[in-house]
Amino acid sequence: ETIEDIRKVAERHNLTIATFGHVGDGNLHACVIMDPTKPEQWAELKEIGKEFIELALKHKGTLSAEHGLGIAKAPFIEKELGLSHRVMKTIKDSLDPDHILNPGKMGFDQTVRDVLDYSAYKDFIEGLPEVKGFGEKIDQEIFACLMCGFCRAGCPTYRETGVESKNARGRVILAYNILTGKVPLSKELAEKFYACTVCMNCKAVCPAGVGVAEIVEAARRRLVEEGYLPEVHRMLIENIAQFGNPFQEPPEKRTDVYPSTYKVKEAETLVFFGCVTSYQDIQVVPSTMDILDRVGIDYATMGNEEHCCGYLAYLTGSERFKEFIERNLERFSRYAPKRIVTTCAGCYKTFKELYPQHGTFRIEVLHIVEYLDQLITSGKLKFEKSVDRKVIYHDPCDLGRHMNIYEPPRRILQAIPGLRLLEFKENRSLAKCCGGGGGLKAFDLDLSGDIAYRRAAEAAEQGAEIIVSACPSCKSSLQQAAARLRKEKKGRLKVMDITELVAEALA
Repeated sequence: ETIEDIRKVAERHNLTIATFGHVGDGNLHACVIMDPTKPEQWAELKEIGKEFIELALKHKGTLSAEHGLGIAKAPFIEKELGLSHRVMKTIKDSLDPDHILNPGKMGFDQTVRDVLDYSAYKDFIEGLPEVKGFGEKIDQEIFACLMCGFCRAGCPTYRETGVESKNARGRVILAYNILTGKVPLSKELAEKFYACTVCMNCKAVCPAGVGVAEIVEAARRRLVEEGYLPEVHRMLIENIAQFGNPFQEPPEKRTDVYPSTYKVKEAETLVFFGCVTSYQDIQVVPSTMDILDRVGIDYATMGNEEHCCGYLAYLTGSERFKEFIERNLERFSRYAPKRIVTTCAGCYKTFKELYPQHGTFRIEVLHIVEYLDQLITSGKLKFEKSVDRKVIYHDPCDLGRHMNIYEPPRRILQAIPGLRLLEFKENRSLAKCCGGGGGLKAFDLDLSGDIAYRRAAEAAEQGAEIIVSACPSCKSSLQQAAARLRKEKKGRLKVMDITELVAEALA
């Protein structure tokens, strides 16, 4: 009956009300779906709140439920308690004649203050001069935050620091205060936003699905506009502009790990390795080429002409991202590939999702796990060697939560004879970050390392011998964490890219 009455309230006010609750103790949560930035809907909400109070009393319920009374319903509690409320007031007056203890609560002062008289969006609605939105899409994401704090369960930086401003909710609150001009931009404020891996675990656990990563990226762009790009990121972006990679390495060193048998050629399939794979890893490039050669795939690479995709510039809020897009589009036009296959999760997201948003990029993009999965399904890639290892798969954030690629790497591993695939307790959409994302590793190496260490320790607890991922940055972070585990005598783990394991199973 109560639910039906709530539905009638929704119809009278022409708003949607979603009702859910706890059957065991009879609690109902009637949530009004409305836009709090529209004054007319806020006025409707105030009237709906009063009608809900009458409904609760009509059905012999209580106004306080399991959360206590607080302020919002204090003016109406006498309607429910009647004589007992007056008795409580008499006792309170006797013990506290000057009304200095917890004043204004329980409706004892006979004043009716409606908590909904104040709108948290007042400054935004009135359009004060200091209000400067991030754009409608991002502003709406900020407004959608319920402030429930569920994101604490997912945020890797909060898990290590316990600091609210280094949690998703804290960053959303800071972004709103930047929007309204209540918090001045500063180096200290920038530190809160750059101490984020933009892993999107917060969105995975958020009841409202708030895109906190997008909010953080928008705040970073605002900070960069005002000169607060961290120096370490400024240097890395300058390196990309000058050397084509963030590591200040000469372009000709990109092919140092290429097999001597590789010859420059043209092909419909262009393999893009990325900066971390090319300069900081000696296994992924030869392993990938070995796999493709064995299967008989006709492919090309850009060799020394390969240029950083620019993802770091995008993540840190730099406008130079557009410059790097243009450089790569010009290079791609010379190679004219039908498809790009990349071993890097960050490059994959950049080409697949970001480039089409900023330019005329229409080339098919595949991550290597998608490509290998297709080759296995078609029967072109077959494994003959048994790999008798206990392997645990780590979901890269850029490949998993950002791009929803979860099953292809698992199908590849399950196809390898003898391999026993394990899972982290938190996997797929709930997988914890390796600590290397969002530019955090460059900004705060210790925090990044602690996040990676926790992930590696869990792999050891699960009995894994090898951590496998599909991202060179994850591999690097987890290798450092595994070395720390060995040093502390807490476990021995090998960390591999999925291409290495596939190549081993083909040998």
